[in-house]
Amino acid sequence: MPPGLSAPTRHAAPRVTTRSGIGHAHLVGIGGAGMQALATVLSEAGWRISGSDIAATVPARLGWKTHSGHAIEHLLPPPDIVVHSPAIARDNLELAVARRLGIPVVSYPQAVGHLMNDRTGIAVAGTHGKSTTVAMTASILLAAGLDPTVIAGADLRCGRPLNRHGKGPWMVVEACEYRSSFLHLRPRIAAILGIEPDHFDYFTSTADLEHAFGRFAALVPRDGVLIGRDECPATRRATASGTAGVETMGVSNDAHWRARSIADDRGRYHFELLKGGRSRGKIRLQIAGRHNVLNALAAAALAHHAGAAWCDIREGLAGFQGLRRRLETLGVAGGLTIIDDYAHHPTEIAAALKTVRELHPGQKIYCVFEPHQASRTKSLLDELASSLHNADTLVVAEIFRAREPDWQPGEITAADLAARARHLGSHVAPIHDQNDIEDWLVDSWRQGSLDSGDVLVTLGAGHIGRLANGVYDRIRKSAAAERAAGSAHVV
Repeated sequence: MPPGLSAPTRHAAPRVTTRSGIGHAHLVGIGGAGMQALATVLSEAGWRISGSDIAATVPARLGWKTHSGHAIEHLLPPPDIVVHSPAIARDNLELAVARRLGIPVVSYPQAVGHLMNDRTGIAVAGTHGKSTTVAMTASILLAAGLDPTVIAGADLRCGRPLNRHGKGPWMVVEACEYRSSFLHLRPRIAAILGIEPDHFDYFTSTADLEHAFGRFAALVPRDGVLIGRDECPATRRATASGTAGVETMGVSNDAHWRARSIADDRGRYHFELLKGGRSRGKIRLQIAGRHNVLNALAAAALAHHAGAAWCDIREGLAGFQGLRRRLETLGVAGGLTIIDDYAHHPTEIAAALKTVRELHPGQKIYCVFEPHQASRTKSLLDELASSLHNADTLVVAEIFRAREPDWQPGEITAADLAARARHLGSHVAPIHDQNDIEDWLVDSWRQGSLDSGDVLVTLGAGHIGRLANGVYDRIRKSAAAERAAGSAHVV
């Protein structure tokens, strides 16, 4: 063992806190979005941060000391605590060495739970919309001057940080159901945005999934508040498991928090906010998509119970500019509008493509979809194929096998999803490798089949965003070169 790691076993080390015992935290799997969010909050609170990841490049900011790959030497000097991503194997070398030395080892959800013990917690759970609702809630609390701490696996589109260590009493977090991670939290206020089958590599049945959400609902104390989606029967069943007061949100007349007179201006929605049947003013959203009306209702309810005034709610929602990779328009290159989105579940895909149609009526839409996990693709094959029908031309990239072993003969493939979508009437290109897809799109633009006024939207929770940026950069450079050469292309 390298010098410096033969220190005596240490059991007395600070837990993950922002109020006392600040020390050195080493994050294994620091390249993940949630882990980076945690590292940001700890760093701003005064912790020294180091970390490692198998990625070729890992973030190094705010003075963090990061490493590519995992090695014993990365624990020099020995940290006070080691935090690991849920994606890291239990037998990881760095985790094994830390345990041998008696360095406390906790998972990411455990660490977030520790931090919530220092604050009054607001947790956002549900199959869809968690990151956006966390960000909306944070925007309202900031407008109210409440300076919240925020942890979510996304970045703001405007360039300002979403994840932050605030000086106020509230901590707003994204509560993920995978591996029942949200059961490490103890929120005083929580929301369940909706429950649908997902994470087929963990939950064995819909009943198993609903049971986990019911256990989460039961964590909210009797004097707390639980917000649930009114139109979702599974959410209603889960919220009934708790002892906290339950308020519903939705568009029905029975909802405690209701959106009335919903209207849109080319995909961007506005509505009248009602609480208990009483109007609280008009809400106008900058971000596109009818699905964000429900996210805004949940954020309004959460922030109201945290002390935000109605004017703060209106201001915070109106000023929210959206998240990266949530219907994010990268730009227009060579007349082609390129949009990138995180959608990977059928409900999300259908909502994203519907919104793109509203934003760009009458325009031809090319969609490149990267399925996320073979287990999800197999379990939702028909639903995925149906949700992709709103594109004029569809390309299915190879499956992103997050947390799954390499492909084995007989397993489902991107070609299977493409065939199913084709059977349902979609026009599907017969290519799946992302490098080949990028070349095909650029060549299609050069040949004029992908033309000025068309829209390219990339969907998926894996690496598909790299393809979107690659196509954007290549076409933009080609268009600039053609302009300089007096090309006939209209840009």
